[in-house]
Amino acid sequence: MFLPSFRHLIEIEALKKQNMQNLVHVSGENKRISDLVERRKLTNLQIESLQEEEKKLNLPEHLNTLGVAEKRLKKLESQLALSVTEKEQIAFENQIKLIKNEIQTIETLYFENLERSEAIEHEIATKKEFLDGSARTLEEIKQEVDSNIAAEQKIIDNRNLRVRALEDTLHPSLRSLYSELEQKFYPKRPVSFLLDKKCSECHMQTDSILKNSLEEGRSIEICPSCGRLLIPETAKIY
Repeated sequence: MFLPSFRHLIEIEALKKQNMQNLVHVSGENKRISDLVERRKLTNLQIESLQEEEKKLNLPEHLNTLGVAEKRLKKLESQLALSVTEKEQIAFENQIKLIKNEIQTIETLYFENLERSEAIEHEIATKKEFLDGSARTLEEIKQEVDSNIAAEQKIIDNRNLRVRALEDTLHPSLRSLYSELEQKFYPKRPVSFLLDKKCSECHMQTDSILKNSLEEGRSIEICPSCGRLLIPETAKIY
């Protein structure tokens, strides 16, 4: 009585499993896009961070401070040349020594920051090149992905037509129970095979009466342990 429906149910489950594999491919195709989009977002954030770091180097301010210090040095040197007493000379020489040390410190910091600024500019230029190139690549990938997904979806749609046709042939009681269990167990399988009195999913052993009734197609049975719809092995060769 139920064996033809069980056989159709086996085919339905096989088709749905194939559809799941196609959906995995679709997900993988979409991930190609999302991964590149995320890389571009991260790159933009990195560029912003580098630009902020470069701003904090304060190169224009250091250069201005250095210029002011050098002007003070020239002024002190000219005042030293005009000094007439030993005391004045010593005072100017001490000030000149201090300003030279200050200039040296400013120059050291400036050139260190200048070197870092050049490195930052190089990093930013490299990342902008990636953004420019990846923008074109992203459009190409989107077109390719759209085409691949359309092909996968066409396969899935064709299978679904077959699934619906098979579902219409199921015994009403079996179709109703299968639909209910499919929602309950999603995304896991709602069915299992009865193999040598054991459920293929949870391995719970059943009694001989249930086994014989199921294999002869006289009843619809649910695994007492996991609650899945049991399919007899005899349905495979029916």
